[in-house]
Formats: sequence, C-alpha cells, structure tokens
Amino acid sequence: MQYSWFQWRASVVAIIRFDFGEVLRDVKDGDIDWDSWRTFYDEGHSPQAAVDCAFLRDLRRSGSA
Repeated sequence: MQYSWFQWRASVVAIIRFDFGEVLRDVKDGDIDWDSWRTFYDEGHSPQAAVDCAFLRDLRRSGSA
C-alpha cells in the first residue's frame, strides 16, 4: 500500500497506541519527533515495520541478529 506522509504518520500513531497502549495510550502526532522517523518512510518501510524497528522488535534491522 502506498501511503502519503500524513497517512503513514497517522498509521504509526495508531500502531503505537495499540501495541504499547498500556504505557503510550495518549500519544499524539505532536508528541513524536517525525524528523527521526522520516528515514523509515523514505526507505519505504510500512508503518508497522517502522514501529518494529524503532522499538527494536525487528532484530534483523537493529544488527542484533
């Protein structure tokens, strides 16, 4: 699926709220440093893959595997 930058950001926020709801339920778009996330978008990562990488759930990308 092709996302616009704004759709991609909204999806990332929704995934963070869902996956980390116990601690990040109230996270909003303005709470996130999007400059840090832009590389994931530019590299073509899905919102889920970006969250996995950012929260070190994708060990292949983090260099630990």
